[in-house]
Amino acid sequence: MNKEKLAKKFLNPFLSGIIKTALAYPRFLKQLNVCKQGFKDFGTQYNQKVLFVAGLPKSGTTWLEKMLFSLPGFHEIMIPEAVYYEQRNIGSHDFDFPSNTISRLKGSLAVLKLHVHGSLNNAEILKTAGLNYVVLFRDLRDVAVSYYFYVKNTPWHPEYKTYNHFNSPSEGLHQFAKTLLPEYKEWVYSWRNVADANCLIIKYEDLKSDTLGHLRNITKHYKLIITDEELNRIVDKNSFKTLSTGRKEGESNNESFFRKGISGDWKNHFDDELKEIYKKEIGDFLIAEGYEKNDNW
Repeated sequence: MNKEKLAKKFLNPFLSGIIKTALAYPRFLKQLNVCKQGFKDFGTQYNQKVLFVAGLPKSGTTWLEKMLFSLPGFHEIMIPEAVYYEQRNIGSHDFDFPSNTISRLKGSLAVLKLHVHGSLNNAEILKTAGLNYVVLFRDLRDVAVSYYFYVKNTPWHPEYKTYNHFNSPSEGLHQFAKTLLPEYKEWVYSWRNVADANCLIIKYEDLKSDTLGHLRNITKHYKLIITDEELNRIVDKNSFKTLSTGRKEGESNNESFFRKGISGDWKNHFDDELKEIYKKEIGDFLIAEGYEKNDNW
């Protein structure tokens, strides 16, 4: 376990947030150097050099990110402004990235995953840069369950103090419904509203059910020519079984970022009261997005 993880584990969320913020810019510079080296070694192989993914938290974006930077030469990167914003606002799903977000990555092979919404600012920056990009989201009921377990088991998360006091998933799911659920619904609509030919919208459930097929479509959308042999290698390397059990010595199950990844896990935690609350907030959304045929769930 590296020093940053140790600090996060043993310090309270406030101090952990200070450390994360302080390390954001040095971390960015370090990642950028790796991305530039990747460009030197493999840049001629790819038509698009920056692979941008927008996704809701707990919707498989880290999984997709890992598959993308498994491509030779590509490396993950996180802009410091997103870290600063997340620490101040307990999330970055409504973040507008700076105008130089893409231009500062020139001469690098970078995978940039952010939870940003589909604002006019973000859509225009991506359009001006001429980037094809991917938007990923998930059944918001499963997002709520995953968010609860992740935050409750993550002492350095800004909302840990709130969720750690809950004695059951039901309490956490009520809290999520009052706070983030409406915003996450609007997040999906925001990208639907600005989507054009450069935007490929994918549901987590579809990516999970046919990972190879959708990864093939994603790389084609990014204008990358990747063989099926290479894609199969990436899918095998980043299977949920591998990621959820691939912990280093000294890490517990709770420290694994990948908990279950099961579609429909919400059914194990929702009672009738929670169903009615979520139907009221996202019932129409679930039908429109094909998660339910009607309100009889």
